Amino acid sequence: MGNINNAVKNDELDELTAMLQSLDKPVTKAVKASDVEKIEDLLAGLDDDISKPVSMIADEVINEKSLGDVKEELEKLEIEGESVSVIAADPTKNKGYSQSNNTDSPPLLETSKDTLKLKSKGEKSNRTSPRSRFTLEDKDDSFYLSAGLNNDVFSKDFEKAPVKAKDKILNLLNWFNGGPEISIYTIISMRHLIDAKTATSNSIKLALMSHPDKPYPLSTASTQAGQMMAVFPATGVAIREGGNLTLNEESPIVKKFVAEYSIG
Repeated sequence: MGNINNAVKNDELDELTAMLQSLDKPVTKAVKASDVEKIEDLLAGLDDDISKPVSMIADEVINEKSLGDVKEELEKLEIEGESVSVIAADPTKNKGYSQSNNTDSPPLLETSKDTLKLKSKGEKSNRTSPRSRFTLEDKDDSFYLSAGLNNDVFSKDFEKAPVKAKDKILNLLNWFNGGPEISIYTIISMRHLIDAKTATSNSIKLALMSHPDKPYPLSTASTQAGQMMAVFPATGVAIREGGNLTLNEESPIVKKFVAEYSIG
C-alpha cells in the first residue's frame, strides 16, 4: 500500500515538474523578449551620436573641454580688462590718496614731463642761442666814421649791391665791430687786393682758383669775385673806377685786416 502511494506521489511530482518546465520556457522567452524590446527602445531614444566610434566621441569631448577652457579664460580676461579700464578712467582716486597721505610727494608724472620739457627747451635755447644779427639800424655816424665811411655814401652803395654782396658787407662791418671772422672768400680776395694794390674781377677769380689750400672751381670763383667788386668799394676798402679796384690803404678796415691777418 505504501508503494502505491509512493508511486502516485512520484507520478504527481513528475506531472508537476513537467507542467512547471512547460511554464518556465515561455516565461523565460517572454522575459528575454521584454529585455530586448527595452534595450531597443533605449537605443532608439538615444542620440544618433551613440553610433559614432569611441575615438570620435573622445575627440569631441576633448575639443569641447578645450573650447570651454578657452571661453573661461576669455571671460576672465574680459573681467580683468574691465577692471583695468575702470582704474585708468578714474586716476583722481590715486591722485587724491597720494596728495592726502604725502604732502611732500613730487608732482604727477605729467607735470614732471612738462617741467622737464620746458627745462630742456630752456637749456637748449641757452646753449644754441644765436648771436644777434648785425644790422645798420642802430648804427650812428660815429660808427661809420670809425670805419672810414660816410653814412650817406655808404647807404647808396649798399642799396645798389646784390643780395649776397650785402651779406658780405654786413659781415665785414660786423667783424670790424668785434664780431666773428669773415668768410674765407673775403680773406683770399682782400689778401690779393692788398698784395697787388689793385684788382679786377678776373684777378680775384684767379686768386680764388689758385688758392693753395683749397682751389675753388670756376663757377664759385666767378660768383665770389663779382660780389667782391661791390663789397670793397662800399666798405671803403678800395676805390672803384670802372672794372678796376685800387686799394685804400688808409681804410681802418684794411689796417685792422693787415694787423690781424699778419700781412706786411
